[in-house]
Amino acid sequence: MSSPVSYVLDASVLVARVRCSELAYEDVRVLMAALAATAAELSIPTIALAEVAAAISRGGAGPAQALTAVNELQKLPGLRVVAVDFALGVHSSEIAARQRIRGCDAVYVALAHSIGAILITLDQQQWQRSPASVTVLTPAHVLTGLS
Repeated sequence: MSSPVSYVLDASVLVARVRCSELAYEDVRVLMAALAATAAELSIPTIALAEVAAAISRGGAGPAQALTAVNELQKLPGLRVVAVDFALGVHSSEIAARQRIRGCDAVYVALAHSIGAILITLDQQQWQRSPASVTVLTPAHVLTGLS
């Protein structure tokens, strides 16, 4: 029996999961259902919680809606929230410097690299600039592979 595939979910995907005005909203909703059905291992860095809350709140929703989105996120099947400790912080800084990726985005890339997971993102810079050692896919690409 093969072990489940491991994924790191970027904040762009997590926001698209709850914000219906996002272009990838439907793809992400279908993807999340498919990943739950396959018992995929999902990981996010702790910073994702603040990033989701900020994006939802800045997008016009109130604080209650933003916090509800964060609470619902934490209930995703198979989700592991990973602390950004010193080692992950150093690894993120190396990726940010070498790949010229924004700091928070580098944390997701570093986490995926550290645990051997596939990074799922809607962020063009992440998939263009991530090191070759990290597999980076959009939700649509993952869905194609799951079909």
